[in-house]
Amino acid sequence: MPTFSDPSSVSLSSAQLRDLCIAAITSAGGSPALASSLAEATVAAERRGKTHVGSAHLVDYLDGLEAGRINGRARPRVSDALAAAHHVDADGGIAQLAFDEAFAGFTAAATELGISILNITNAFTAGELGYYTTRLAEQGLIGLAGANSPALMSLFGSADPATGTNPFSFAVPHADGPRMFDQASSETAWVNIRDAADRGDRIPEGWAQDERGASTVDAEAALAGSLLPFGGVKGSNLALMVELLAVHGGARFSLDAPAFDSGQENPGTGLFIIAIAADAFGPEHMDRIAVHLERLRTQFGIDFGRKHHLEDIELPVEIHAALLDRC
Repeated sequence: MPTFSDPSSVSLSSAQLRDLCIAAITSAGGSPALASSLAEATVAAERRGKTHVGSAHLVDYLDGLEAGRINGRARPRVSDALAAAHHVDADGGIAQLAFDEAFAGFTAAATELGISILNITNAFTAGELGYYTTRLAEQGLIGLAGANSPALMSLFGSADPATGTNPFSFAVPHADGPRMFDQASSETAWVNIRDAADRGDRIPEGWAQDERGASTVDAEAALAGSLLPFGGVKGSNLALMVELLAVHGGARFSLDAPAFDSGQENPGTGLFIIAIAADAFGPEHMDRIAVHLERLRTQFGIDFGRKHHLEDIELPVEIHAALLDRC
């Protein structure tokens, strides 16, 4: 049973949260396969302490299932355009299920050929990108991933949204567990703006602009306007690169994608994942990486990409209640 030691949160084990997620997803219209894939990804995000792309974001998936934006009975179709190029049509479902369907063949090709790319189309937004790259690193593969989303962010100083927040992730195998980072191309994640608006809080300067293209600290004005890329032109370059790779398999450009949180149409944006055999140039490569990362830690205090996995998950009480209400 969950515990309530802190009145603002509910303590759950990974198994308890997984069961709760599966119950909520199934009640919303998800198939057993879809429920299992999405629950695993949600729990993984929570164990890394990332509720905003874990259980909080699961509510968006539940809304999508109930509204018809997500095909709860999706049956992803996997095809191999080339020996090292894999494609999955998610059938209007979720990227996590599509990834699961392609995982065995995709990783086997990377191990055998040294490198492999997977492109997922016709899916709901990708969720936590680090989930995909971490799973590759757990298989002894270096992982890179990126995804686009409905247009929410300015590019190169545009007054209107021109692309998504277009996150990207990198993970490398390590004896102590994969070292991974996962970040958006925007100065902040869209959910942080939404949360600030819900609370009535101001946002920091440089996060977003209003619908006229003027910088704003008003979260409501930011939601009506657009987010800003990190690093100005440099962030815009990276965001556009991520989008071009994400739509390589035929997914929608951000400007053509409907909203993920309203309406009845699936956004249909894209996700690319690249897997590289860590020992492609010799088995000593990973030893060299481990030694270098340890040098960074001891000499500079840089502990790159280490993720601590929580055993007990502290779920905000309002999110726990929202999931219970959907079961």
